Amino acid sequence: MEHWAADAVDFVTARELFSGVSENRFSPNSDMTRAMLMTVLARLDGYDTTGGAAWYEKGMEWAKTNGISDGSAPNESITREQLAVMLWRYAGSPTSGHSLNGYSDVSRISDYAQEAMRWANETGVLNGTSSTTLEPKGWATRAQVAQMLKNFMENCI
Repeated sequence: MEHWAADAVDFVTARELFSGVSENRFSPNSDMTRAMLMTVLARLDGYDTTGGAAWYEKGMEWAKTNGISDGSAPNESITREQLAVMLWRYAGSPTSGHSLNGYSDVSRISDYAQEAMRWANETGVLNGTSSTTLEPKGWATRAQVAQMLKNFMENCI
C-alpha cells in the first residue's frame, strides 16, 4: 500500500486491532465510525468482540462498561476530538498542562474535549493536520485513527 499511513495501517492490522473493509481493502481515506473505534479499543484491551446482534455490539458493550463511550450514534463518523477523548479515557483521563495556543483553531475544541486534546497533543498521540491546525471537528479517517492508535500504543501504554 502506498499511503502516508502505510506503516500505521500495517501496525494496527498486524495486531488484529483493525481489519479491512473487505478482505483486500483497508479504505484508509474513509471516515472511522464510533462503532469501529469502540471495537478497536475493546480489542486493544484484549476483549473478545465476536458475536452479538450487530457486528459492533460487543465492542460497544465494553466501551460503555469501561466509561470509554456512552455508546451513542455508533454508525456516525467520529471526529478527531471525539477520538482523542476516547483514547484519553482509555488512558485513565490523565491531566495535562500542555498549551494548544499555537494552533489557530484551538477555540473550536469542545469544552468536554479540552483536556483530552491537550493530553493527546502533548503525548504525540494527535498531531495537527498542519503546523497551525488541529481540526478538532474534522472527521477522523481510518488512516488517521491507525496513526493515532500507533502513536498511543508507542507513547502511552
